[in-house]
Amino acid sequence: MHRLAGRSYLVALAALTAAGALLPASAQAAGHGPAGHAPRAASTWTKISTDTSLGIASAGLYRTADGMLHVAWARHDTGSYSLNYSTVGPNAKLEGTGTIVKGWTGVSFYPRLVAGPGGGIRAVFTGGNGVGGSPYNLGAMYSATSSPAGTSWALAPGSMSHSTIISETDTSATTQSTGTPVASWPGGSGVAFHVGTDPNTPATKPDGTVAVTSGPGDVVGTALARETDGSVWVAWFTESGESDQGYWVDKITPAQAAKAEAPGSGSPSLANNQPLQSVAFTAGAKGGGYLAYCVPTATITCAHVALWKVGAAKATTVPGSTTQHAAHVAIAAAPGGHLWVLWYDTSQNKIHVIRSNAAATKFGPGQTIAAPPATVEFDGLEAEGSQGPLDVVALALANGASATPAYWDIQILPPLTLAGAPASVAPGKAVTFTVTDVGDPVAGAKVTFLGASATTSSKGVATITVPKGTKAGSYKATATDAGYTSATFTEKVS
Repeated sequence: MHRLAGRSYLVALAALTAAGALLPASAQAAGHGPAGHAPRAASTWTKISTDTSLGIASAGLYRTADGMLHVAWARHDTGSYSLNYSTVGPNAKLEGTGTIVKGWTGVSFYPRLVAGPGGGIRAVFTGGNGVGGSPYNLGAMYSATSSPAGTSWALAPGSMSHSTIISETDTSATTQSTGTPVASWPGGSGVAFHVGTDPNTPATKPDGTVAVTSGPGDVVGTALARETDGSVWVAWFTESGESDQGYWVDKITPAQAAKAEAPGSGSPSLANNQPLQSVAFTAGAKGGGYLAYCVPTATITCAHVALWKVGAAKATTVPGSTTQHAAHVAIAAAPGGHLWVLWYDTSQNKIHVIRSNAAATKFGPGQTIAAPPATVEFDGLEAEGSQGPLDVVALALANGASATPAYWDIQILPPLTLAGAPASVAPGKAVTFTVTDVGDPVAGAKVTFLGASATTSSKGVATITVPKGTKAGSYKATATDAGYTSATFTEKVS
């Protein structure tokens, strides 16, 4: 967490269950937005949760086909803990909130949402309900399911782990292409994982393990992602102070592979650049796993943010991230292969957002947004962009005597770029306009110039003829698309 003003703040960690102390520690096809909703970026933050009384926490995000963003988050209530949900609609509008489970003596601070049975949603979490003899009081990995609306939840029978007393932080979940859920957490001899649900608690099937030299106590921020080929990968940070310190990935299904370390991601001789939240890891829509992380030096925890395609020999420096003040790095996959990379700037109290091209080989111009209103402590950053609009979700503490961290949401649309050729044109001649998204052509965009309009082709091109008799001068052309922010270009008529 990052405090921006002098004030003390205590985070309650885990409570006791009858079994003992619990240890502290998703996408639609490309298009122009979900049917029935014309995306429009939100200009301001929306508070989407109550104050949570938890600073070491991370929300679970899942987008359903109707464009709604579902957010699961934990709260420390008076004498107990609860797991709650918020539903966020277009333009970051809070559509509703409710409870998944409540009255538990401990619950996961890192709940995760994945696809559930019958097109619904599954919440994956650990904890204990405090009821002696209850299977939900063992600290195993549990789940609850809901309809696609995500407004009515029921605990699923059994569990998703052979292990019990699982850490309440650093947990992750995804699904296989068949819909079978997969969970991961620090455990075993390093990173533990479990495939599928079991009617028993604990599950009879053993958990899988990715061995980490220094052991599970040094595993931080596990994150799962499913590749386009159906394989499931796990990423994590090893905070050991030993030779294995750094960011790692490993394929865990259908067959486990050898783990690999991200280039330049850490060593015992460098500053501790742990993520302070879940590792920024995702699968691109065109294939490939992508990891974003802080690259340290001996004295700087984040000399710059790097983007690494798993398996590549080198990582790419993310433009604009070399200020040495980056933290809370996040990543989100977008339709067509584009990626969003985000980070919090500790010196400016702002969030930087940048978008890649479809090949994830170069970046467009970055955007900067202020942190949520009156932020004095920034605790987490997450994002979801599977349908085009990017929801940025921040966990922040606002200035106020009784305030504790809460979740906030703001929506961003990808920006269009418009260019015209030739730069100067005579009346009666045509101008060829090209509309792109970080260099990739945008089909179906509307270009308006001198009272006429045209729609771009599959190559992002639209042609408009300058009317005869047009006076010499500079005239503005505009490109618009329902899933993007508009762009302008000044064309000279001579």
